[in-house]
Amino acid sequence: MEIVGGNQDGVFWLNPNTGMLYTARPLDAELKTSYALTVSALDQGNAGARKQSSARVQVTVLDANDNDPVFETPEQTVWVNENEPAGQQVARVVARDRDSGENAYISYLIANLGPVPFEVDHFTGWVRTTQVLNYEVMRREYVLRIRASDWGLPYRRQTETTLRVHVRDVNDNRPQFERVDCVGHVPRHLAIGTDVLTLSAIDFDDGSVITYRIEGGSEDGCFALDPSTGTLQVTCDLGDVRAQRRELNVTASDGTHFSDVLRLQVNLVNAKRGPATAAPPSHHRGYFDCRETGVARRLTEVLAAAERNNAPHAGDEEDFPLVPPRYGSNVHAPEFVDFPLEVRVNESLALGATLVRIRARDRDLGYNGKIVYGIASGDTDSLFKIDLDSGELRLVGYLDREREAEYLLNVSAWDLGTPSKSTHRVLPVTVLDVNDNAPRFEKPLSSFRVTEDAANGTTIFRLNATDPDQGDNGRVAYALETDTRDLAVDAVSGVLTVTAPLDRERQEVYEVLVVARDFGSPPQSATAQVRVTVDDINDNPPRFALPELSVRVLEDVPAGSVIAVVQASDLDLGLGGEVRYSLTRADEDSSSLDAERDPFFRIDALTGSVRTLRDLDYEERQVHVLTVRATDRGTPALWSEATLTVHLIDVNENVHAPLFDDVVQTAAVLENATVGTLVTSVKASDADGPGDDSRVTFSIRGGDGQGYFSIDEKGESQRGNLDQGGRGGGSLKQNVSNDFSAFVKFFF
Repeated sequence: MEIVGGNQDGVFWLNPNTGMLYTARPLDAELKTSYALTVSALDQGNAGARKQSSARVQVTVLDANDNDPVFETPEQTVWVNENEPAGQQVARVVARDRDSGENAYISYLIANLGPVPFEVDHFTGWVRTTQVLNYEVMRREYVLRIRASDWGLPYRRQTETTLRVHVRDVNDNRPQFERVDCVGHVPRHLAIGTDVLTLSAIDFDDGSVITYRIEGGSEDGCFALDPSTGTLQVTCDLGDVRAQRRELNVTASDGTHFSDVLRLQVNLVNAKRGPATAAPPSHHRGYFDCRETGVARRLTEVLAAAERNNAPHAGDEEDFPLVPPRYGSNVHAPEFVDFPLEVRVNESLALGATLVRIRARDRDLGYNGKIVYGIASGDTDSLFKIDLDSGELRLVGYLDREREAEYLLNVSAWDLGTPSKSTHRVLPVTVLDVNDNAPRFEKPLSSFRVTEDAANGTTIFRLNATDPDQGDNGRVAYALETDTRDLAVDAVSGVLTVTAPLDRERQEVYEVLVVARDFGSPPQSATAQVRVTVDDINDNPPRFALPELSVRVLEDVPAGSVIAVVQASDLDLGLGGEVRYSLTRADEDSSSLDAERDPFFRIDALTGSVRTLRDLDYEERQVHVLTVRATDRGTPALWSEATLTVHLIDVNENVHAPLFDDVVQTAAVLENATVGTLVTSVKASDADGPGDDSRVTFSIRGGDGQGYFSIDEKGESQRGNLDQGGRGGGSLKQNVSNDFSAFVKFFF
């Protein structure tokens, strides 16, 4: 085997026998992060029959923290005005690191040993003030040591830069007089130009130039004030001034700010005066009494404080080497002291908590004996962090026993000698369970079907909830939250069963809530929603709205007429709810009749419409009693019956003519019989049925006896006046009618 491609720089070499790939030169991730090598393998067959194969090997160079951060500017000098509010940005320092990942992440800090009124943003490098700077009393120059550190492991690399901050004075103080409330006595004989008083104002700002002037009280020009020195002079002959007292208002200014007004009360006193041109001795120039303000003393204190704060001190530059010199050779490797056998910790431990403190010692001196700690391996989930200096093992990620119950941390201790020596120990970290997981259903939403004839105890489904916790924290009990007596769930197995007769027509769907609760403290729970649909069976016969029906029908309705519509409903579904109608005769054998067998009526099997099959005859039959049967299409089929009574209403058909019992009849009556005497009765009948069709009326329609006899509706003939010329006989033609007529002939 050999490398045939991708190794132009000769960084790798391959053992041709074992296939082990080695580095031949130091790697540098800053120069190249990956190599694509082509490795060829050739068998040892005959020269003409050798087989060859190749493979591509991708080598990724992982970065090591081998580069110090480098500042873009090794030293900076900036100016900042005094009196700026705290938080004022002063300057920004920027450092770069050629490494990658966390090895290139940089944070900043101020490394001065003494307190300074500045801070640096750990991530952006912006330097800001932490308090208001005062040029007069604080330091006027600060030398800041800004340290940039990367986040590399096992220890950080760092470098420093110097930032000089000069405080610029701002004219923020106004002049203040040393003495105020002055009352003076000035002789009138003083010559013009005589100095009577020198005023002094102090400004705490550095380099301030103060000027003086009279704001009022010298309108006559008898006094003048030197603007530079503050000397008050007489500028007129005071002997000519009538007023004995006057008040001068004097101010001092630094060009920006003005002092408070100083009031000078000047009293003119008489004395022997000499020539106006002769200057008197100094003790004859008058005198002034003033109140001291203490400004001079405060100025002395400010100057003393400024001198103390700005006095040079040893180590002002704090020019200490970053890495102290080493003492001797690095002979000894670190040794762990009281290394723990095991660390047991609850999985609910808060972030930042300390698990244990690892201690090690090194008998070397200086940096050879300086120990740093690290986790070499085993922290697969990046949950732990060990402090480089103190060895405190802290939790920086959330533990989860269900994800990982034990970590085997390879804890290492290095010294800072050259070359560095180290020692390693495996620290088992056991994660203890807490009830931090609620039970979880395999199917939090599920739907099942059961027939409504399911017996008590029928299993619908077995719900399964699991809890990854241990012991009682992971033991689950089931309960039914929904209030129902028809279903129940077993607390241990989670089996959902039928506990009462089901009736789809009463309740078709059950929406039940099953809760799974563990035995932890406090307990955790989860819920599952189960929909149980009750499937229909054919357990309900059709039901008529009215079990007995009655209709009245004219006897002359045409054949095929609808005389009634019966309706029955079935609560079942599907074929079990489809209804078919048929007729039976209550006065027969109650067997179902089809349209061909029933002589008078038929029913539509789908709609329930009852129709006549032929003409009805009231005279033949007045009432038909039918039994309507409604049958569903279920298996087995269920049925119910209702009674339909059909009452025929007679119609005056007048099909038959009346008939006399005798076509020719004889009767006799005395001639002297009184009028109204019953002579005879005739009878006639009509074959039509009872009612108007069979009712007949009688009348006399002819014969030579007409006028002598009368007949009533009942057919009774009565005598009239018979003495009509001695007639001994005669005949009558009687008529009976009911739309149709019949005649009978009587002889008397």
